[in-house]
Amino acid sequence: MSSSGRRRPDGSELVAALGLVFVIAGVVLWTQWLLPRTDAVHEAFYELVIHVAFGMAILLAGVHIERSELIPEERHSVMVWCFAGFALLFGLAIWSELGNLLRGRITLEFVSTVVVFGGMGGAFGAFVGVNRGRATRNRLLAEHNEAQRETLILLTRLLRHDIRNDIAMITGHAEMLEEYVGSGGGRSLDVIQQRSEAVDRLLRDTDTLVDTLDADREFHEVDITNVLEDELDCIRDAYPEVTIEVDVPDDLSVVADGLVHQLFLNLFQNAVDHNDLDSLTLGVQANSETDDLVEIVVWDDGTGIDPAFREHCFELGEQGPESDGDGLGLYLVSRLVDVYGGEIELADSPDGGAQFTVRLPGTEQVEQRELLAAQ
Repeated sequence: MSSSGRRRPDGSELVAALGLVFVIAGVVLWTQWLLPRTDAVHEAFYELVIHVAFGMAILLAGVHIERSELIPEERHSVMVWCFAGFALLFGLAIWSELGNLLRGRITLEFVSTVVVFGGMGGAFGAFVGVNRGRATRNRLLAEHNEAQRETLILLTRLLRHDIRNDIAMITGHAEMLEEYVGSGGGRSLDVIQQRSEAVDRLLRDTDTLVDTLDADREFHEVDITNVLEDELDCIRDAYPEVTIEVDVPDDLSVVADGLVHQLFLNLFQNAVDHNDLDSLTLGVQANSETDDLVEIVVWDDGTGIDPAFREHCFELGEQGPESDGDGLGLYLVSRLVDVYGGEIELADSPDGGAQFTVRLPGTEQVEQRELLAAQ
């Protein structure tokens, strides 16, 4: 076998070998000198454990780092820490018996101290080295994940910019063709407009999902009454044939951020996208039984959601058998609810359609967080 095919030693073998030496030394010391001098069984067992346990810990540490995902440099660091710990306590053992050693006397107590304290130092050093290696690896992994997140955000923004420019051009030319296209082609122009709007919504949802990855987001008190009114106004403008019923108290607040409007926009859009608009009623109710919890119920009287689909409807890419969507809207809803520390439930509405119950932290949560931050 060529030298290029051999794996370079990384320290794990030396750590395991040191542990094996201490295990053998401990067993020999116990069987040859300590056991014959011990009368009680529990004392004999104690002496065996104390003289073998640390060596076994070093041996297992060597096997662990050999099988772990630590890079060679980190494994070498474990070896250095292990032998440094052993050398430190071995030096202390020699210092404690220096007088006898200078007179040429090696006592049983000295050998016992070397085995116990040398093994203890090696085990402690290996433990420190392994944890330092893991910390280094976790730091590098976190840096790698952060770089990937930044790349994802950059690519998303670039795609959003380019695709929206293309969509704007497509819809603009479609509007210019309206006066030249007869009744037969009008349907095609409507499809172009609808699909362009769908792509624009998809881009907004994608932006929101990327924003939820930001670890530095700060939550604050948000007037959810105004948020619901604004999003319902958008639905009224876009779908005037839909009947909307609202029962929301004034000045109702939750703990969230600027993305919370996307949560309810997607719930409202889900209702209008999957039901007959001419006979659809969309309802919103909200209440705050306590200051730490706000409940918002969004319901409709449409066809509802297939019970077989409900278990998976909040998963990424999942969509009903008759849906022509992208499977992103309800996943985004559940993602935002999780980010805000809330919960969401899906059930049948009293009028036969779908009913989503969203519970979000209320104003008391804001006060508690501000109090903790001040402390």
